[in-house]
Amino acid sequence: MLEKNARILIGMPVYNGDKHIGETIESILGQTFGDFRLLISDNASTDNTEEICRSYAQQDSRVNYYRQPQNLGMAPNFNYVFSPGETPYFKWAAHDDIIKPNYLRRCIDWLDNDSSLAMAHCPTLCIDDQSNEVGTYQDIGLASEHINERFWRVLWTVNIYEIYGVMRSQCVAKTKLAGSYFGSERNILAEVLLQGNIGYLDQALFARRDHAGSLTAMHLESKVEHNFSQRQEAHASGVNMSGVQTSAIRFREYFSSLLKYSMPGGERAQCFAHLMDWGFKRTLEGLTGSGEAHRQKIYAQLNQEV
Repeated sequence: MLEKNARILIGMPVYNGDKHIGETIESILGQTFGDFRLLISDNASTDNTEEICRSYAQQDSRVNYYRQPQNLGMAPNFNYVFSPGETPYFKWAAHDDIIKPNYLRRCIDWLDNDSSLAMAHCPTLCIDDQSNEVGTYQDIGLASEHINERFWRVLWTVNIYEIYGVMRSQCVAKTKLAGSYFGSERNILAEVLLQGNIGYLDQALFARRDHAGSLTAMHLESKVEHNFSQRQEAHASGVNMSGVQTSAIRFREYFSSLLKYSMPGGERAQCFAHLMDWGFKRTLEGLTGSGEAHRQKIYAQLNQEV
């Protein structure tokens, strides 16, 4: 699909993103590191996304635009753009986020010089609908020299914008990619970080747009892909069965991932212990309607320590 190999492939799935996609593409084309290919997969948009993307593709040969003949669903389109070939690095890009000019260069330089890293990213800025910076997200952070600690952090962090970090293509290729269930982007990150650590730049060079039409990774799966009968059953019983069932799917996927990758026996045992604790707490929260009480407790403690 790509004309030639590049150092990094940037995959951008999009559906009806005409309001912000031009600004996002401009931020990619404005990188100080220019050896990239941008692959845009338009999931049969009904707005002006196609016209905007084709214009950029005509102006810059690094931009590859493909329009799906029909809507694939979010997860299949998210997976479609991962086709790196021999390209060593890969990055997913949301159609409405922004990267500052030195983002790619600094991430790739770090990965080039540290083979222990599976990916690199940075603190995440929050921008509004008009691209004004309104703050920086405070998260647990996923970095640790210990595999089990990275796994625990993926399980419990609130925001996982690291899914938009620069990853080694070979690490992403070993994952199951995205599934059509809520939270599958966490499973991708877990599998990548079971293979290596993440490095965080000291500057916030990535900006996540917070607005009503935001389409972060798979987050809309919970709204558009849950079975209608499950929602009816949940409403009738007063229990969030869809949430419990989704947690069960994610537990199964995490479990298989922990068996899949090579790691020291002690690390594996600790990972399974974290998973059992997560599964118990998430099930309890779902059955009691207490939401994400444990995660909120973790962040309350984090705020006290800052």
